[in-house]
Amino acid sequence: MRSLLPVFALLLSTSIVGCGGSSSDSTGPIPPNNISDNPAPVDPNEPSNPTSPQTFNVNAGEPISVDEAEEFTLEGTSSISGQSDITIVRVLWRQISGSPASQLTQPDQNLVTFQAPQIEGGAETIVFAFEAETSSGDLFEDTVTVTVRDTIANALPLVDAGTDSQVIGGETVTLNGSAEDENGIASFEWSLQEPDSNLTITNANEPVATVTLPRTEQREEYRFALQAVDNLGGASVDLVTITSLPSSTNTAPVIQSLRANPGVATGGEVVRLESNAVDFENDQLSYRWKQAPSDPFPLAIDNAQADIAQIVIPEISDPATLNFEVLVTDGALQDIRTTQLQIVPRSEPKPGLVSCLFNVFQQGCPLQLVGDLIGDGGALRCEDNPFSLECPLNILARISPPIADCISSPSVAGCGQILGQLADPLFVFRSLPTPQMASECTPAFDEQSFEHFAGVLHGHTGYSDGTIGTRPATAFERVKNEGLSFFGISDHSDNARLPLTVTGDCFSAQFLDCLIADSENPEDSFRKWRATAEQAEAATTPSFTAFRGFEWTSDRFGHLNVFFSDNVINAKTGPGYLVSMGLFWQWFLYPEFLGGGSDGLIVFNHPGREDLFEGIISNIPGAGDPAYTFNDFDHVPGANMRTVGLEVFGKGSEYDTSGRNGSWLSYALDKGWYLGAVGSEDHHGTSWGAPSLPKTIMIARSNDAQDIKEAMLARRFYAVAQNFNDLRMEFRIDEAPMGSRLARGTGAALPARFELTLGDALLDAKVEVVTSNNRVVSTLEGSQGLFEVSVSPDERYYFLRVLNLDTGRPIAFSSPIWIDADAAPKPFCRYEALDGGSLL
Repeated sequence: MRSLLPVFALLLSTSIVGCGGSSSDSTGPIPPNNISDNPAPVDPNEPSNPTSPQTFNVNAGEPISVDEAEEFTLEGTSSISGQSDITIVRVLWRQISGSPASQLTQPDQNLVTFQAPQIEGGAETIVFAFEAETSSGDLFEDTVTVTVRDTIANALPLVDAGTDSQVIGGETVTLNGSAEDENGIASFEWSLQEPDSNLTITNANEPVATVTLPRTEQREEYRFALQAVDNLGGASVDLVTITSLPSSTNTAPVIQSLRANPGVATGGEVVRLESNAVDFENDQLSYRWKQAPSDPFPLAIDNAQADIAQIVIPEISDPATLNFEVLVTDGALQDIRTTQLQIVPRSEPKPGLVSCLFNVFQQGCPLQLVGDLIGDGGALRCEDNPFSLECPLNILARISPPIADCISSPSVAGCGQILGQLADPLFVFRSLPTPQMASECTPAFDEQSFEHFAGVLHGHTGYSDGTIGTRPATAFERVKNEGLSFFGISDHSDNARLPLTVTGDCFSAQFLDCLIADSENPEDSFRKWRATAEQAEAATTPSFTAFRGFEWTSDRFGHLNVFFSDNVINAKTGPGYLVSMGLFWQWFLYPEFLGGGSDGLIVFNHPGREDLFEGIISNIPGAGDPAYTFNDFDHVPGANMRTVGLEVFGKGSEYDTSGRNGSWLSYALDKGWYLGAVGSEDHHGTSWGAPSLPKTIMIARSNDAQDIKEAMLARRFYAVAQNFNDLRMEFRIDEAPMGSRLARGTGAALPARFELTLGDALLDAKVEVVTSNNRVVSTLEGSQGLFEVSVSPDERYYFLRVLNLDTGRPIAFSSPIWIDADAAPKPFCRYEALDGGSLL
């Protein structure tokens, strides 16, 4: 069909919102928020505060006249008068009628520049609208008329956009246009005029183009414009209407996958909302993400109209679960699915020494307890009179003026006498806040975000009693080349500050080689602890993480590994070696900025192997060393959260079944510890990471050091025996993974399941379900199994012991899942970042 400019002018004509007309003001009052039928009487003594009417002023400027092809600028103004918090948040210029002018600058500014179109047959008026939007969502508009003078002797092209037609939605349409001009055609451009859609036109700069219309639920018209420009700059436009009809055979798209990645996140992280959908007819699909309105707080979604959107997690103080919905449509039919995101708060940053000196009562500082008692709202707060009989500390206040000052005005100056006690470690230890117990929270988990990472815990080099001439960097490189994901090295702390290698092999011709532990960098022999951290950092890559630890060794109490601590302690330089573990536990709970280990995690090593006294005393009927196996696994409440594991495999051995009641792991759990099962290499040779040594499998978001630490705190890991490095295990109770701490009602029967694989194949094995007192409540065989566990105060936990069908020996241990009968639901545990940086 052939058409001239009036057709395009008719298409662009729209109704004017707001004031209408040219160069006028738009006004409107803001309605009151609350209207009362019975207003309260006015108090004549109260000052008056009259509110003037709200007025909006939008002006598109005065009419102008320009020549064809001339550049011109329009200037709009917008303002609000009267008392209000409402502001102008957006302005926009758009042409609403007449031959199209070329836009030369951005339309979202007060000033905009256009180039006048070429016309024929006399002057023509074109109309522009200037729109302003307020923060309350109201739109106001004014218009301005531009008269274009016919000054160029040029006949405009004759354009034909083709014949109107109908198609079934989802089909590809050919836009078949043409144009004629005595001066020749310089360019073509197809565009969609209405409705507003992001359709893609293929070959849009050719007279013949194609476009695929979306599916529709009902009849819908699409109006396309073909513009042709001649070699003198003259342009004409013609329109064609394509009607899309519903399809009787259309099928809805299907969302195949949906996830928040990661599904467990903390403040400051970016989370991707990922979806993937397919359509049987291969229709073009559109996406729309939105958040559930019932969520505790809203988040902005970037790229909400794409298959992959993203959000930024804010810092929060309490755990939260958010829900996100994606709608996928082919234009007619749709699919909707929802995914969850678990947000866990970060642990409060631990204050350092300087911070505590300037604010002694803050959280985490030794005098926090004093501040809690006598600060605002504290139990011992005595307001302004510490001498009153109502003040619980009035006797102390009467005896000591400094204490009275501290009670009435808790400050650094007022509490100088108490501050003096900071030099006494026992005072600091007693006044520190009680650490959280592992039973008080449960780790967050998301099926799609967590993977199984195999790695090494517990290894030795020439920095302690490993092979002469080896260093941590050598061990890290070997484990990395084995394709493993992490290595937590733990040379003995006994000689961390000595330049020696201490091993039986030194009593040989290699004696001189032992005098300097690191022959590659001899200076590192005198700074082993710091050098180990540097070598771990240098060895870490996106696919491999190295981190530092040390082994604390007492031949009476036992050995244990400490990981992630910034500081180190030696068992053999104090009473910790034979007399008491008290100083070790005090160090472990002491602030790291004062030289303690409050940033570290503990794994109990090879229980029962240190029997300097036990081996002798146990020969006496009924006798035994009470210090054997860490004071008989005496529970230390303050260390409960950060004591995370127990070795069940090590070197070429299996330790657990030699324990009391047939299981060291069960025995320690019954003592109150929350421990996971660790597979330890404890290797002193040069084959770190070899398949012939046991491994630990972490279930973590990634193998990044912070996520490995989170997995250890969560007890979300398991142990595999030597030569079973490829064994992978799933263990769930009520769909919660190992390490979870559930709260369920007494008597409930909870569904449980397991699955075992070895490499790419399923692995048949004998699986024992173990609870308190090493009692086996179920025995199953196979690679997969479904069973039930009961909720009882006498069955606080369940873990799996996996046995080889041929030998009957353990080849894997899961970490437990704890069940707290009749307890309140537990919040998510906080995400603990890697700290450190001791000043000592």
